[in-house]
Amino acid sequence: MLNTTLCSTAKKRSIIHLCTIVFMLFNIHSVVAFQSSFDSLLTKKYSYLKKRFFENTKDSVHGVLYAQSYLIKAKEDNDTIKIVNGFYYMSGIIRDTKMTEKYIDSMIMYSKNLKTKYYPALAYYNKGKIAYNKGHFKTALDFYLKTNQKAKEFENIHLFYASKKSIGILKSRIGEHQTALQELKECYLHYSKQKEEKSKTYLSTLSALSATYSLNKKLDSATILNQLGHKESIEFNGKNFTYYFTLNEGINLFYKKNFITAKDSLSNVIEVLKTNGDRANLSIAYFFYGKTLSELGQEEEAIHSHIKVDEIFQEITEIMPDNRENYEILINYYKKRNDKDNQLKYIERLISVDSVLHTNYRYLIKTVVQNYDTPRLLSEKQKIIYSLETEKKTSHLVILILVIICFLFFVLWSINRRKQKQYKQRFEELYQNQDYYKTQDALRVSQKEKTKLAIPEESIKDILTKLANFENEIGFTRSDLSVNSLAKNFGTNSKYLSKIINTYKQKTFNHYINGLRIKQSIIQLKADSKFRKYTIKAIAQEMGFNTTDAFSKAFYKQNGIHPSYFIKELEKQVKNNGN
Repeated sequence: MLNTTLCSTAKKRSIIHLCTIVFMLFNIHSVVAFQSSFDSLLTKKYSYLKKRFFENTKDSVHGVLYAQSYLIKAKEDNDTIKIVNGFYYMSGIIRDTKMTEKYIDSMIMYSKNLKTKYYPALAYYNKGKIAYNKGHFKTALDFYLKTNQKAKEFENIHLFYASKKSIGILKSRIGEHQTALQELKECYLHYSKQKEEKSKTYLSTLSALSATYSLNKKLDSATILNQLGHKESIEFNGKNFTYYFTLNEGINLFYKKNFITAKDSLSNVIEVLKTNGDRANLSIAYFFYGKTLSELGQEEEAIHSHIKVDEIFQEITEIMPDNRENYEILINYYKKRNDKDNQLKYIERLISVDSVLHTNYRYLIKTVVQNYDTPRLLSEKQKIIYSLETEKKTSHLVILILVIICFLFFVLWSINRRKQKQYKQRFEELYQNQDYYKTQDALRVSQKEKTKLAIPEESIKDILTKLANFENEIGFTRSDLSVNSLAKNFGTNSKYLSKIINTYKQKTFNHYINGLRIKQSIIQLKADSKFRKYTIKAIAQEMGFNTTDAFSKAFYKQNGIHPSYFIKELEKQVKNNGN
């Protein structure tokens, strides 16, 4: 890693020159080319150096030249983001793993206080990958969690899902299969939309998802994904991925108890994994191959496979928690044969395995729950609390509305009950009132009021007598009756008749006539059962009203109840009296 405390450009250049020479000792011609062209490259723009770097990513000698030039130029300009970019380019082009890690450490140091879409999230992610490949799962998880947090904070979708995928795989390693499945399903949905441009990421996610489906005992779903993965591996020129889907399906077939087919699949994939250097997955293949052989009764061959798992563990010191069972199988096998030497040997190996598992996985279980799942659960909790509060507010509002509605119904019920009581009382008054059968007498009028009328006394008496006869003879039921027609019938003028009715009956002509008609309708309804069977419209016409509405309004105004109510109650009363 470059010394960032140097204060002179010359010192910076000399140290970087020295590092570069060390990196390119295997190609002396490239070193000479670098020395001669280095100064000229420093005058180039960053965009030029970046472009040339990516054009030479497969040529480490020239790639280092452009990456170093970019880094030195950035340090001379004291541009922090460009410096971090330079370290990133160097970490990607250098083939020495120790130097790669040092450059990534420099990335972290320079970028930890940055707040950009890519930094420090990218630095944390690359550090996490290095730690994971070394089997340092505790460190890997720490950096993946930091990546996930920063990527989410600054909306870097790529790094968010990349770290999410890595966390899902780690969760699957520690036995958190159900939550791992959820993480990987979300990643699969994301990467499936980009499978053509990011085929390797898509296929590796699909492989991890199918394996997790199998661990969750969703075996049919796992088989579907394995078939899809095998097909799309060929389609996207990812032939090497086909073997991992074959491995996944071999394990899946073991869980389905299809041991013969499982044996064939696992046997085929073991031959491939022996040559491609993937020792970790080779140990998994041997483990399930041994278990499959045991189910087929081939115990000796099975033990040979389990011994292979142990041999791989001695090389890479990496073992899945679920594969701890491998040592229990070996211990029990040699215990049955009273082979104490081998029994002791594998007990000691199991103690060693447990030490590794304790170091790598005990922390993971605690950290995943506390640092990853717990924040998400708290977030879900807040959503639930908010939802409950909203529902509570809605519930209170609904209750308030229901209370108001109930109150209104109660008010309406009370009003209606009071009205019904009033109607009943008014009906009783009408039913019991015998005055309806009497002719309506004219009021006594003072001499002063008679003088105001300016009508001769004889005319007044004559008209009042004729009005009494008119009432007794029920002449008011004619529908074409008017003040003019009645005055003409009385042999007087309409003005005299109208004034006398207003003074002696205390009503206008229309109210006087309507009052007589309503009174007559009540008398007739009480007396005539057939009349009670008439419709309201027919009753109104019989009484001289031109419309049903005019009759009903006049009836209610005079008696305080509707004619329909009066008839209904009258029928009840008559029936009760009859009983």
